[in-house]
Amino acid sequence: MLRQITVKNFILIDELTLDFPKGMSVFTGETGAGKSLLIDAISVLIGERASSSMVRTHSDTAWVEGVFEIEPSSPAGLLAQSIGADPTDVIVFSRSISRDGKSVARVNGKITPLSVIKEILSSVVDIHSQHDTQYLLNDKFHESLLDEFSNHTELLEETKRLYRNYATLMQDVKSKSEHEFNVDDIDYLQFQIQEIESFSPTVEDYQECMITQKQMMSFEKISQVTSSSIDLLDGSEGVKEKLFEVSRLLSGVHEEEKLQQYGSSLESLYYQIDEITHDLSSFFDTLSFDESILNHVQQRLYEYGKLKRKYGPSIEDILLKKQEFEERVYMIEHRQDILEKLKANMDASYQLFVKSAKQLSESRKTSAKLLQIEIVEHLKQLQLPFAAFEVHFDSKEASPTGLDKVSFLISMNPGEPLRPLSKVASGGELSRLMLGLKAIFTRLQGIKTVIFDEIDTGVSGVVASKIGLKMRTIASDVQVLSVSHLASVAAYADTHFLVQKTQDQLTTTDILACDDTSRLQQMALMASGSTSEAALLAAKELFDFAQREVTVNT
Repeated sequence: MLRQITVKNFILIDELTLDFPKGMSVFTGETGAGKSLLIDAISVLIGERASSSMVRTHSDTAWVEGVFEIEPSSPAGLLAQSIGADPTDVIVFSRSISRDGKSVARVNGKITPLSVIKEILSSVVDIHSQHDTQYLLNDKFHESLLDEFSNHTELLEETKRLYRNYATLMQDVKSKSEHEFNVDDIDYLQFQIQEIESFSPTVEDYQECMITQKQMMSFEKISQVTSSSIDLLDGSEGVKEKLFEVSRLLSGVHEEEKLQQYGSSLESLYYQIDEITHDLSSFFDTLSFDESILNHVQQRLYEYGKLKRKYGPSIEDILLKKQEFEERVYMIEHRQDILEKLKANMDASYQLFVKSAKQLSESRKTSAKLLQIEIVEHLKQLQLPFAAFEVHFDSKEASPTGLDKVSFLISMNPGEPLRPLSKVASGGELSRLMLGLKAIFTRLQGIKTVIFDEIDTGVSGVVASKIGLKMRTIASDVQVLSVSHLASVAAYADTHFLVQKTQDQLTTTDILACDDTSRLQQMALMASGSTSEAALLAAKELFDFAQREVTVNT
């Protein structure tokens, strides 16, 4: 959720910082005061398009910064972790916009691609009117919305897995069916196989040849250094003899314990050097130089080089090429048998997919009945008593999500046929439909902050009150920010902010948190245009009624 936002030099906003609590916050003010500016700033913060026109007059840079709490185990939290942010603490997202239209996005002060920020925050913040067409009205997304409601994740993932298996086999059959295999190629392929087999290349043999060549090419140096080292250690005036003598001298001084300790340590060192000397001598005894072996190794490495130039840069590539040739020969010689076996496997894989897809379809249809009931109930609560909602199923070609084409249909009034959601004409009806859908899907999608920009436009009276109550109900699960022009909606909010505009040398929009008194004054002004005693009493009665409804319904 959004805990705090700071906005500087953004359009009409000079500078402001707002703290947002949980629950429902409402923003009200006179027409033209700039109620939507804060939403514009949040939109820019979460990755929407920015322009130089957003920079306040006489300023060089606009700045928006938001402090968010993100669930660590959520997709947004995991993505935040992948870029080095710690979701167990608050995360600070910011964006600056310069006068030339360039913008820079940051996470915890670190410059971050805007696309990454957009991916993180798009699953945290939902701004009404930005995403509705994409996620709620567009039937392209209705199947995924139903799946979220159905909560059959394991069945859906199994169907996707089985489809991928089927699609892989189908592509293999298609590729092998369309590929032209020439029988005349067999002789050449077998020649290449024989060329590799006759040499018997292995990774181990190649590495051993390289080591042997290196040792023999450096034989003189290795043997000379080894011999000299043995002499220095084990000669009559060597290190071992001198070390033993020092150890004996120190250990013989019984009057000083520390010298005896030094002597004991040197004695241990003597035996270590003695062991190393013995190992060096054994190694020296193994050294030999045989010109015929060197010639054989160099010739073999030369042949390895020829194979690598022809079949690949590594021994592994040569062996893989041989395997490829063998498979091609086998395919030419047994093409029909292979295709029949592949087709049989493909058909069996398809049947497994269909079985899972049908189970998925049954689960969807069972959940669809429950979804229909819930949505109709929400719409009735929003004063749409005759609304009818249906989850419609059609068949589609096999896909990772099964065999269903899902679409949501709605009828708002008696006698009207069920139609796609996007065909709902009335603005007031559409707003209530969106609110009813969000009451269900916002929580399922993991959204933590939902923002409504005058969703109550075109409604009044009881309908407005029901919209306010519904938003407050949604706020019991997620944070709700709402711009409203209706007192009957504002009455349901936990927190009330006043948006006001002052005009001096520059026009400035400010946003202030209302206390109990100023809240009633603003509600009175919205309802009647007056702050008379009667208007304030009416506002108080409206507020008390709304809060009682909240207590009863949440």
